[in-house]
Amino acid sequence: MPTEARYEMLWDCPACGTSKLLGLTHRHCPGCGSPQDASKRYFPPPGEEVAVENHPFQGRDKQCGGCDTPNAAGAGFCTSCGAPLDGSREVRTRDEQKAGAAGFAADSARAATGEHREARQAERDAAMAQHAASSGHAAPPPPAPASGGMGKWVVLGGALLLAVFCGVFLFWKKEAAVAVSGHHWERSIEVETLALTQQSAWKEQVPSGAQGVSCRQEQRETRQVQDGQTCVDKRQDKGDGTFAVTQECTPNYRSEPVYGEKCSYTALTWTVSDTRKASGKGVAPAPSWPAVTLGATGNFVGAQREGKRSESYTLQLTNEADKSTLSCALPEAKWASMADGSRWKAQVGVISGAVDCAAMAPM
Repeated sequence: MPTEARYEMLWDCPACGTSKLLGLTHRHCPGCGSPQDASKRYFPPPGEEVAVENHPFQGRDKQCGGCDTPNAAGAGFCTSCGAPLDGSREVRTRDEQKAGAAGFAADSARAATGEHREARQAERDAAMAQHAASSGHAAPPPPAPASGGMGKWVVLGGALLLAVFCGVFLFWKKEAAVAVSGHHWERSIEVETLALTQQSAWKEQVPSGAQGVSCRQEQRETRQVQDGQTCVDKRQDKGDGTFAVTQECTPNYRSEPVYGEKCSYTALTWTVSDTRKASGKGVAPAPSWPAVTLGATGNFVGAQREGKRSESYTLQLTNEADKSTLSCALPEAKWASMADGSRWKAQVGVISGAVDCAAMAPM
């Protein structure tokens, strides 16, 4: 768990100019007696913190509705004007005055006042918009964005245009009438021959029976090893004239090589030495596999065996509207069932020109 320390917020007296007054200790200016303005509290610069000793946190200060003076959460009456504090609203913290600000934002009274002004303007804008919506009147236009944000919008606009283009390219289709104008098929069988080949592997992966094994040290991977940590202080305005500082730490890592024994060796391996092919047009005669003649079989150098089999069945189509030629790769059964001259409804990509082969339906 991160440790927490407590310190006093600061404020500057707007009446006499006394600066760096303590937010908890000085509820009134010791120079002229002016009450503290909670909206102008700010964090002290790093190194100038004043610690709070034995101060129980009771909650945020209450802001007097009569004179705006901040009072302790447990107070019943304002220490400045004596007004009752029942129903008084809580003072705003730094995080609320400037949502999303960095942890050390507002290290001066001027910055704190500016953040407070921005937050109050945002509240007024929201109230005006809500009033306009309930009354049926148009809300005033929002202020123009700062010019510094233009680059972000350009990037977002470009990304949106790219997404739209990709969507159009992939999904924009139109229905077309197509006719089957031809069939083509191809089948192949690989012939594998057992041979001694030079290979390499980590020592524990070398197969039994390998010959001429030679190993050397080599980097195998990289692992991450923890190497210290980076700690940062996070400040949180507690709303009672104090702020808390917690230290949050994240581990640092360094890359460290991991070595192993990489071995070279020779071993018997089945390698593709030939590929026999057969091809044809039309559905009759039916597609057939190529004839394969093997040499001696067994487990010795020069032995042969059949390897991987591959097959493809391509349907040629003619678009009846523009006479363009299209094609579809299909499973053998569906390919054979679509007779030459038969007509089909198909979905064709407007940009790509590709046919959705799975969605074709007879006309």
